[in-house]
Amino acid sequence: MIAQFQKYHLAGFSCLPTKQDKSPLIPQNWRDGFSEEYFKDAIGIGLICGEKSGGLECMDFDNHFGDAKSILAEFLTIPEVSEIYQKYKLPIEKTQNGGYHLLFRCSKNEGNRKLAQRLNSEGKPDAIIETRGEGGYFVADPTPGYKVIRNDIFKVNVISDIERAILIDTACSMNEYNQVIRTEHESSDRPGDLYNADFSSIGEMKGLLKDAGWVELQHGRWRRPGKKEGISATLGKIAPNIFYVFSSNAYPFEPNKSYSPFQVLAFIKFNGDFSEAARSLPKPEKIVTEQSQKTIDELERILNSAKIDFSKQVERPPIILSIYDKNKAKQEVREKRVFTLGNFSCIIGKAKSKKTFFLVLVTAAMIKNGKLQDKLIGSLPNGKKTILYFDTEQGEYDSYNTMHRIKALAGGNMNFHAYNLRPFSPNERCQIIEYAFKLFDGKIGFCVIDGIADLSNGINEEDEATRVSTLLLKLTKNYNCHIATILHQNKNDNFATGHLGSAIMKKAEIIISVTKNHNSPEQSQVKCDMGRGVDFDDFTFSINNDLPVIDDSEQEDLSVVTTSDYYEPQKESCPF
Repeated sequence: MIAQFQKYHLAGFSCLPTKQDKSPLIPQNWRDGFSEEYFKDAIGIGLICGEKSGGLECMDFDNHFGDAKSILAEFLTIPEVSEIYQKYKLPIEKTQNGGYHLLFRCSKNEGNRKLAQRLNSEGKPDAIIETRGEGGYFVADPTPGYKVIRNDIFKVNVISDIERAILIDTACSMNEYNQVIRTEHESSDRPGDLYNADFSSIGEMKGLLKDAGWVELQHGRWRRPGKKEGISATLGKIAPNIFYVFSSNAYPFEPNKSYSPFQVLAFIKFNGDFSEAARSLPKPEKIVTEQSQKTIDELERILNSAKIDFSKQVERPPIILSIYDKNKAKQEVREKRVFTLGNFSCIIGKAKSKKTFFLVLVTAAMIKNGKLQDKLIGSLPNGKKTILYFDTEQGEYDSYNTMHRIKALAGGNMNFHAYNLRPFSPNERCQIIEYAFKLFDGKIGFCVIDGIADLSNGINEEDEATRVSTLLLKLTKNYNCHIATILHQNKNDNFATGHLGSAIMKKAEIIISVTKNHNSPEQSQVKCDMGRGVDFDDFTFSINNDLPVIDDSEQEDLSVVTTSDYYEPQKESCPF
C-alpha cells in the first residue's frame, strides 16, 4: 500500500487509507489527504476527488440491479461519449460489487451527485449512476476487489467543461425514475388525465416540442433549442409518455423535473396556463356515483349524538392567539382575541403579499406560548402544545427556509413538526394530514396548511369545495385544535379564489388579509377583514434580515387591558 500510495502521489492524487468496509482508516480530516506512513496498516486506498487531486471526478456505475456492465456499455456507445472516451483514454476500473468507475479530470468539479436512478424492489429510488466529486472519494485499485480494466489510472487526462457536460448529461439521460407532480386538471377522469391516457398524446407532444425548437435524437433523447451538442431531456425513459428534463437552460421547463403530455401542452401552447389548456380539451362525461344510504338505526344514532343538551353548560373555547391593540386616547393597550380552539381561520392575499411571512410570525408566537414582538400572544393550553405545519406549495429549499425563520423567531424548545407535501396529489395530501392528526393523538393545538387550495382537485368544483371545507370542520372539532389556512385572492378583486375560497370564507372563524403597502412597498399590511365578533386594528410588518418584523412601537409604555367583548351574552333572550 505504501508503494501504491507513492505511485498515486507522483501522479498528482491525494490519497487516504481505508478499512475493510471502504471507510477511512482515520476518519478525522481525511479531506486533507495523508502521507505515506498512514498507509502501513491500510486494507485499501482511496482517491480524494476535486481540487486536491487536480480536478479528479469519478463516475460510479453501481451494480445494485446486476446490470452495471450493460449500463456502462450503453453509455460508452453514445457517439459523443465514445469520442471523448477514445480521445482521452479515460481509465475504467471494476469494483468489488461488480460496478465500474470511469475517471476524468476537469477544471469544473461539483460535489457528489446522483445522475440516474431506478426504483428497487421496495419501491424506493436507487442510484445506477452517480458521481464522486469535490468533497468525496472513491476506493481504487489495488484495494481487494478493485482492478483497473481499461487504460492507465495514473494518467487521468483533463477534459474540457463542455466535454464534461456531455458525459454528465448523457448519464442523466439514462435516468429511469423521477416523480411526476400532477396538476389539479390531471386527477381521475378530468380533461388532463384523459388526454395523458390517450396514446395519440405522445405523438402530439413530440410535434409540440419540435415546433418549439427541440431536436429529437436517438433512443428517446432530446436536445433543447439553441444547443448544438449534447442531450437535454428524454421522452419515454421514465415512463412511455413522460418528458424528463435535466438541462438548466430549457425554459419554460425546470431542470430535473418530469412532465406529462398535458403539462407539455400547457407550457408550450398556453404559456403555462393549465386552466386554458384544460379548456382546450374535450370535456369528459360527468360520472355520477350513487352514495350508499344509511340505515334508520345509523341515522338515529347520528342524530342523537348531534343533539344539543340544554341542561349542560358548554364551555367557551380557549383563546390560543391574542393581539395587542393600541388606544392612544385612553393610553392603554387592549388584548383582543384572534384564534380559538375548535375553529379554523383563513389568511388571504394576492401573490407575493408575504402571507407566509405573516404565518411565520403567528406560528412563532404559538411556539413561544407567550408574547412576540409586543404584538402577538400565543397561549396554547397544557396538553395541546404540539404544532403542525404543512407546506403544499413551496419547494424543499423554500420550505426549509420558512421553518428556519420560525425557529429563529421562536427560539427555545419546540414541539413543532413541519412537512412538505408538494410532491403528492390533493387526495394524498388530505390522507397524510388526517393521519398526522391521528398520530399525535389529540395533542395538537395549532396547525398551518399553506395553501389549502392544494387539497382540492379543482377550486371551482362545488363538490371539492364542500369536501375540503368539511375536512377542516371535522379536524378542528374532533381534535379540538385551530387550523390556519392560506388562500390566494383573485387578481381583479379581494375575494378568495373559486368555489373553494367562498366555502372557506363562509365557515372560517376569522379572515385576515395581507396586502402590500402601496405607500411603502417593503411593508405588508395585516387587516381583519371579517370575524365572528372579533376585530383588531390594522398593522404592518417588514422584512429585516430575512425575518418578519412588526412595525409597531410606543405601546410598550401603555397599560394592558384584556377585553372580553366576544364573550358578552346576547341582549335578546334565548327562544327555547
